[in-house]
Amino acid sequence: MKNLLFIFLLLVTKVAFAQVPNANELMSIHTANTAEINAIVSPVEGSLIYNSSDKLLYQFNGTIWQKLTPEGNETKIVANDNVSISGTGTTADPYVVSSIKPTFTTNPDGSFTFSNGIDPDVNFSPTVPGNTPIVSNSNAGIGNCSQFQFNETRNLIIQGAYFDGASTVAVAGQTINSVVINSSTQITANITSGSAYGNFDISVTNNAGLGTLSGGFVLQPITPLSSNTILNTDMVVSGLITYDGNELLKTGSAGWNAQGYSLNHEIKPTIGGRLDFTPNQTNLLGMVGLSYTPASSASYTNLNYAMYLVSNSQIQIRENGGSLGYVSSYAIGDVLSIDIDCLGTVTYLRNGNVIYTSSKKAVNPLYFDSSIYHVGMGITNIQMTY
Repeated sequence: MKNLLFIFLLLVTKVAFAQVPNANELMSIHTANTAEINAIVSPVEGSLIYNSSDKLLYQFNGTIWQKLTPEGNETKIVANDNVSISGTGTTADPYVVSSIKPTFTTNPDGSFTFSNGIDPDVNFSPTVPGNTPIVSNSNAGIGNCSQFQFNETRNLIIQGAYFDGASTVAVAGQTINSVVINSSTQITANITSGSAYGNFDISVTNNAGLGTLSGGFVLQPITPLSSNTILNTDMVVSGLITYDGNELLKTGSAGWNAQGYSLNHEIKPTIGGRLDFTPNQTNLLGMVGLSYTPASSASYTNLNYAMYLVSNSQIQIRENGGSLGYVSSYAIGDVLSIDIDCLGTVTYLRNGNVIYTSSKKAVNPLYFDSSIYHVGMGITNIQMTY
């Protein structure tokens, strides 16, 4: 027993004071090459062995010999194109694979730069999108009040978009005297027309390109307006009402149930025209005016523009049945008028004097129409100018 105790103390002392073990003191496990390892019959699960062929340590997991020592390069990740990889592949710092987002940058000089993070950047210097001028309309295209005559000098108002300080105007066959850019949506060009009738294109050019309004400049003779009396064969009546070619008269059954209208005389809002008539009394109710669709209803609500002659000698303006207020008195023999200019503006007049201007422009052809309430209410001298 004393000998065993001495040997134990000697070993403990040797381990405690030894600094570097020698080769004989290192622990080792069995070594075999790959072929020899694979030839082992029924190894015990958990057995360890060193493979001298690949210099790696293996453990038998009950089924196969599993490599325990990493090679250092068994996982290889290669990034191509616009994919980036970060991380070291450990639990604390796993691999992160992400794509590099392309960018499209606007530069201070108006150019653009495209970058995908891999290839060399690509620079563009195109025209800024959407800045090509657009010409939408002018005051020389439609209606008597906008058409030019031979060798006439006046302003041409051009509407559109993307007009800038570099914009120029051209109209084939006409002379442009000056150009003023009012805003990005309007140009005023002073122009002298030529001596050939026709419809001509209006072109606007700026640094971004060219915009054209086909046929936007009209040079043609103005058709003079003519006055026409509504004949008895032109007038359609419904309810207890008569028309003899001069007087439209309610003959019975009070109520908004009698109408006289004509589809044979048409005022176009692009050319203009006027309705004139004279009241035969001042103390009965009736509405007289213009309608887009007079045949659709005898009701006063079908009158788009009307004078309501009320029983206290007053004129009330009615549009689509809605009252716009009292505007004037009237007397027997007065000439009452509803005027449409070539831009569709509607004005109401008494003896040639404007008493009201509508906020609603005419947009379709208009026809004479009426709706009369009281028996004995009537109008005379009905004239349509167009």
